[in-house]
Amino acid sequence: MNSIVEGVGASAGRALGVVRWIHWDITVVPHRTIGPEEVEAEVRRFDEARAWALEQVTRLQEETTRRLGPFEGKVFESQAMMIEDPELIAGTVAYIRNNFLSAERAFDWQMLEVRVRMHDSVHAMVLDRLADLRDIRIRVLCHLLDRTEPARAAANGTEPAILVAHDITPSIAAGLDPEQTLGIVTAGGSRGSHSVLLARALGIPAVVGVGAELKEIADGSLLLMDGRTGELRLDPSPPEVEGFHRAAAHAARRREMLRKVSGRPTETTDGVHTVVQANLDLPHEAEEAVRLGADGVGLFRSEFLVIGRREIPDEEEQFRAYKRVVEAFPDQEVTLRTFDIGGDKFPIFLSMPQEDNPYLGWRAIRVCLDLPDLFRNQLRAAVRAAEVGNIRVLLPLVSTVDEVRNTRDILHQIYETLESAEKGRRILVGVMVETPAAVETLDLLAPYVDFVSLGTNDLTQYVMAADRGNAKLARLYDPMHPALIRLYARLERDCARHELDLGVCGELASDPLGVSLLLGMGYRKFSVSLAALPEIRELIRNVSAADLHDVCRGLYKAESGAEVREPIQRYLESRAGFGSDFAAALSEE
Repeated sequence: MNSIVEGVGASAGRALGVVRWIHWDITVVPHRTIGPEEVEAEVRRFDEARAWALEQVTRLQEETTRRLGPFEGKVFESQAMMIEDPELIAGTVAYIRNNFLSAERAFDWQMLEVRVRMHDSVHAMVLDRLADLRDIRIRVLCHLLDRTEPARAAANGTEPAILVAHDITPSIAAGLDPEQTLGIVTAGGSRGSHSVLLARALGIPAVVGVGAELKEIADGSLLLMDGRTGELRLDPSPPEVEGFHRAAAHAARRREMLRKVSGRPTETTDGVHTVVQANLDLPHEAEEAVRLGADGVGLFRSEFLVIGRREIPDEEEQFRAYKRVVEAFPDQEVTLRTFDIGGDKFPIFLSMPQEDNPYLGWRAIRVCLDLPDLFRNQLRAAVRAAEVGNIRVLLPLVSTVDEVRNTRDILHQIYETLESAEKGRRILVGVMVETPAAVETLDLLAPYVDFVSLGTNDLTQYVMAADRGNAKLARLYDPMHPALIRLYARLERDCARHELDLGVCGELASDPLGVSLLLGMGYRKFSVSLAALPEIRELIRNVSAADLHDVCRGLYKAESGAEVREPIQRYLESRAGFGSDFAAALSEE
């Protein structure tokens, strides 16, 4: 049977392999009651199990820090805090003392209460913590029941495979071997979960949020997965398998060739210079971006500092993270996007409002301006990092002039109070154009901003009224819909009129057809994913900006995204094969 299951792409990359289901749980905890004389001994047993679990988590954090880096290691700080949570401890002890339950039964009852409260929450970040909770439950119960803790190494197996599970806990994810784990597919989770963060750090493709359809994926079956689009092909056909291998081999050859020319400028065949920067999720990725020849960083996402955290990240921690990236690009731009939280990315330290539509609610710049302690810490750290190199701040989801003006007021206060700041040193402030309001009022925003970055992901979702995470609306969510390309053209003209530096950091810039469209419309600065960076640079070197301008000239009259793509596809296929095979190779990257 050849069928397709849709999930949410969480860690980019394609994989083909045999499915290996993994199950990590203790499903049955014996019901055991105790006498009054045993109560204190059971409380001590529980305390010893907690202490042992905390020791294991600390060791795991140290191992992950050594293997992947300090920010990846911080994933396990939240688990340590959960083990020490006063409510969890008091609830378990109360069950022991008041209900005369054994330590393991009391702890399991208390964990069940916590899980139920989490399941009832609409808070996406709370739901993502279920995997952390599961890690703690298994670890403490194994000690109390004198069982061997499930070995993380077992997930790697003896042969490379795609892991399929209802959930992957952070401790399992941290121990995965990328040589043995071709990909990860889970029923739950989100792009911002701890396990996904670790998978991305390891370079393992991941698809999450598959839901009940996960049961369609049989153990031992063949699966073709795409961690960018979230598409899963069950029992792919021989032509699909052959196409995957062809694209993978093509991508490997291309990668090797592109590394040799990574230092060359990115110019079109008719001499038009472009800037191709990198999108970063984590500080350590800066070294890879340098190696691939990125012209700086066009989007440095800062959410890694708040995901799963119970407290606002302090200024010093943020400064170290920003400084690491700035030092990697001493003579080039590093564009730091301020916290884009909300929607499906709410830190635990925020009191999340009940919202019917979180994507149209309290998020991004709205949250930051309402929480001055959070925003001030970030801006102070950015101003300090500007003393090391060329850092800029980018404000997400801007829809009013006041949002920019209020941000500048906070920056002015920081300049006045931060004695270490160089005299006269000011960081550039930009806005992400990802709301129709920002497009319509660019003339009003222009006096207050230094640069503009086009965010095609959210702009598409808001213009088309189609949730980008909803697989049923995939046909509507089209960044090359005629409505969008008309807005792109208008934005390019308006930025030129107001002499604003314009770039693109949305996913459209990482797509061969998309970057070709934008080149033809006059865009010259792109920020793309690390996976797409070499290929996008090569594509630009093999096309003519003038030719693309001619190809795109009449596209505003197209009636669909397909009509927009078709002439661009034909042009790319005429340029030494930069067509469907190139797109497949890029997807494999």
